[in-house]
Amino acid sequence: MFSKLELDGPAPAEPLKVTATRTDANGTHELGTTTVKADGTFTVLDEPDLVGDATYTVSFLGDLTHRPATDVTHTVSVGKAASSIALTAPAEASMSSGVRLTGTFAAQGKALPERAVLKVGRTDRLGTGTLSSVTVAADGTFVIDDLPRTRGETTYTVGWPGDDLHEGATASATFRVTR
Repeated sequence: MFSKLELDGPAPAEPLKVTATRTDANGTHELGTTTVKADGTFTVLDEPDLVGDATYTVSFLGDLTHRPATDVTHTVSVGKAASSIALTAPAEASMSSGVRLTGTFAAQGKALPERAVLKVGRTDRLGTGTLSSVTVAADGTFVIDDLPRTRGETTYTVGWPGDDLHEGATASATFRVTR
């Protein structure tokens, strides 16, 4: 949240500070103080723990030469943060040597409580099946090694269903499998 404090008197000797709170379905949460820049602007950063309406309240208590500012409130609708998967595959693979797909997973907003586990599927001319899931490394990367079961066009799909604070994501890669 970005805003501006307009002063009603002389410039302060020390930087001013505003306090901020967030009120949501789980109660009121103190967000601490934020320093006001010389031009009166300030930014309150927050990563809510809950999807839904949140009301932010910013207050300035005043100082020796400035009156307190009336609490300013702003209500926002907090939605799920985006997540993404990028999947890279070779243009061609063989049934005998297998295939290695690599990828990256990212989730914006609040950090995940634990590393994401991605579901992996394979579609070829024999049908669609589910492979073993893959756990994303701490740096967001993952690797899938597989032996394709038939020749022809094969598509691998990787997906994450999301959680309470993040949208799900999917990615797929198609390539040709030879003997």
